[in-house]
Amino acid sequence: MLEQANHGTVTDLHTDSSNRFMYMFFCLKACIDGFFSSIRPVIAIDRTFLKGPHKGVLFVAVCMDGNDQIFPLAFGVGDSETNEAWEWFLSRLYKAVGEVNDLVIVSDRKGSITTGVEKVFPNSIHGACAVHLERNMVGHYGRNKALKQYFRRAAMVYRESQFLQRMEQLAHINPEAAQGVSGKSFP
Repeated sequence: MLEQANHGTVTDLHTDSSNRFMYMFFCLKACIDGFFSSIRPVIAIDRTFLKGPHKGVLFVAVCMDGNDQIFPLAFGVGDSETNEAWEWFLSRLYKAVGEVNDLVIVSDRKGSITTGVEKVFPNSIHGACAVHLERNMVGHYGRNKALKQYFRRAAMVYRESQFLQRMEQLAHINPEAAQGVSGKSFP
């Protein structure tokens, strides 16, 4: 019905061999048009677990518009968060938007997402979400206000030289945390 009422909308429903629900995807034509006409080529993907009588996972792909407001791009529902589920969702997203020049996909560092992005969007850049990195850093290295402050300063810069400078400041407080979030050692 969505596709009939909104030509160009992409939907998909997948069931197993016993006709039981596995995955659902939809991306409205208006969202596709908005993505190509007004949105930077940066897609953030994430999931949340569904509660209540029908368990599962809600997958989302969103962007930021020119006013830094969340712009919904696509949604999916799966039976669980697995490599197969993420690959299925991302392949439908690819069907909706195709190959996008200079595309950046932002997510947490979950292995199933990384695997899916590498398979489905091999020409994109896959970046880590600063919010997730900060939460992981705080969870692993403790609630240190200065550590969070320097991390946020590093995450907000636009030049690599400024980032490295801020990460060196963070390393003076906790070298392991700086290496953990950036993957590099700092002097």
